[in-house]
Amino acid sequence: MRQKSDSLVQASGAKPGLDVLADVLQGIHLRSRVHARYELTAPWGMRIERAPFPVFYAVLRGNCVLSAGDKELSLTGGDFVFLPAGARFTLKDRRGSRVLPVEAIYATRQPVRCGGVLHYGGDGEAVTVLCGSFTFEGETLSPLVRHLPTLMHVKADDPASSRWLEPTLRFVASEIEAQQPGYDTVVSRLADVLFVQALRAHLESSSKDNGWLRALVDPRIGAVLQRVHEKPEAPWTLEGLARAASMSRSVFAERFKQLVGEPPLVYVGRWRMHRAMTLMRARDTSVAEVARAVGYETESAFGKAFRRWVGMTPGAFRRSSAATPSPGGTPAASPSPSRRAG
Repeated sequence: MRQKSDSLVQASGAKPGLDVLADVLQGIHLRSRVHARYELTAPWGMRIERAPFPVFYAVLRGNCVLSAGDKELSLTGGDFVFLPAGARFTLKDRRGSRVLPVEAIYATRQPVRCGGVLHYGGDGEAVTVLCGSFTFEGETLSPLVRHLPTLMHVKADDPASSRWLEPTLRFVASEIEAQQPGYDTVVSRLADVLFVQALRAHLESSSKDNGWLRALVDPRIGAVLQRVHEKPEAPWTLEGLARAASMSRSVFAERFKQLVGEPPLVYVGRWRMHRAMTLMRARDTSVAEVARAVGYETESAFGKAFRRWVGMTPGAFRRSSAATPSPGGTPAASPSPSRRAG
């Protein structure tokens, strides 16, 4: 039945990677927050030394320049940029403009509540920029969070993004302008949409890039990822995964590691533990039930694997998740791949 189901998916032309992306997105509980709408007038410039969260900037009107590392982007109205946590970058009206730490700019202004408006700059050309951030719950072992691009730039004039980017940003702008009851919730949900759509646009535009996101749309590796995500409890072996990809074991293992960045069975083990962490947060699910759901016959075997990956026992993790909204847990060193995931 499984083979028949898979053949139907392939015959229909469905993209299995997009199913995996949805599965992973559900597991990290994406939460967006709009910090401010910047009303900027040239000359102006701001420097962010280290972004505490993944951040985004959406240019609603005008033009500006973003510099991050050795990359410099010219942004125009309708563009969307995503940068990961820890990024150091500058945003300014043009090259050569003086930049100040963003904290110093905020310190000289009236308190700006979340989603409020920040006015800054001289008396020159105006630009409006939406600033926000993303947080992820359960990100410790998430393949998406581990492989987020260092920078995503979705251009307003890209035919693939013009269908959704400009209308979504226009909707965001109107909500912020009107500030009707509940507007901050609406804007945050729209920011969620921007993030997911930006990932899709990145998938379509980065055909030469490797990485987990590219693996999603690889015809053979993407199909294997779908199988693993559908059935994490299955007794996966390297041979079985290679058969699912219709490849020899050696060629499959090399191709998988090239795209995903780690051996197939290490990925299986990582995904099982990520799935287990999600299930462990459900108070009505026993540890034994979680163990079976991710492919372990005994609770003791599951406990050993969980501690190796997460750095604490299942019981300790459950207690920590009850005490804090976003449980921690530092993954231990990845186990050496064996002939069977675990």
